[in-house]
Amino acid sequence: MNGFIEALQKGWTVSEVATVLAHGTNDEGRGYLVTLLEPGRYLLHELYLPYSVEAEALLNQASLPVIK
Repeated sequence: MNGFIEALQKGWTVSEVATVLAHGTNDEGRGYLVTLLEPGRYLLHELYLPYSVEAEALLNQASLPVIK
């Protein structure tokens, strides 16, 4: 989660957030795949953000639409 917060502090913007659900023997692994856009360079970076109460609250507070 620190990498996500650091990117936002550096001016990166969130382009897209998608829910990720693992399946099979690892069905407890869920989280978010966040696509970030670097300002001025049009560089995309994907970041996996594991599910946590804090991560969900941060995404809700920022009013980011989440693709499910």
